[in-house]
Amino acid sequence: VDPYKDGEKIVFNVSYNWHAVQTDVAKANLTAEKTSLNGEPVWHTALTMKTAPFFDVFFKIRESFESWFGLKGVEPRRFLRETREGDYHAINDYRYDHQAKTIHAHLEYWDKEKLDMDIPFGDCTYDVTSLFYYARRMDYANLKPGTVYKISFAIDREVQTVNLTYRGQENKYIKGVGTIATRKFALSLKKGEVFEGNEDAILWFSDDDNRLPVAFMAPLKVGAMNGRLASYEGLAHDFTALISTKRVK
Repeated sequence: VDPYKDGEKIVFNVSYNWHAVQTDVAKANLTAEKTSLNGEPVWHTALTMKTAPFFDVFFKIRESFESWFGLKGVEPRRFLRETREGDYHAINDYRYDHQAKTIHAHLEYWDKEKLDMDIPFGDCTYDVTSLFYYARRMDYANLKPGTVYKISFAIDREVQTVNLTYRGQENKYIKGVGTIATRKFALSLKKGEVFEGNEDAILWFSDDDNRLPVAFMAPLKVGAMNGRLASYEGLAHDFTALISTKRVK
């Protein structure tokens, strides 16, 4: 049984930490729906983020990551990313050819010519959005702290190999929601234009049948980006019993 269902919607508050400053600057939405692609039934998942109007004046952000993958497992079919951060603009449009093990990629960047290229990929290849659903489908009953899962991660012009490490169980306090029993994962990041690369991104998922992403943290070149659960609807399983009003440190 899938831990998510058609019509699920999760909303996150996104904050930015820099030295002693921590401010909510944006909202992010993660949605899942069943649809069809080229005549095949698939999941369509989307992660979108935009800054609040006040912060648009200083630095406007619009992020959209969409994934289409098969109903069984999280085998990718298509990925579409559009990023607008200030003057920076990028588009990744991937179409997966599983027979040739090739991603047919269309790439656009604000300061470069449009590019069409083929990128080879192997098994267990994910993207920004489908990675959440891969983690939600893992066999939580048999996870052992410290276990490392090597997966492929497609972004821009390449497929990177990254490590997803299970860190164990943790009671995570979510401001405005309560304390939630979670499973904690660390994702290695390649140093580049955005991420620092010296620290891992951290993901927390609810320790129940929903495996709901409830918080995330990603180290940036300056400071860090944090997301925390704000609201949810259309879950496959009851979630309220997992939440405690008792705060943990």
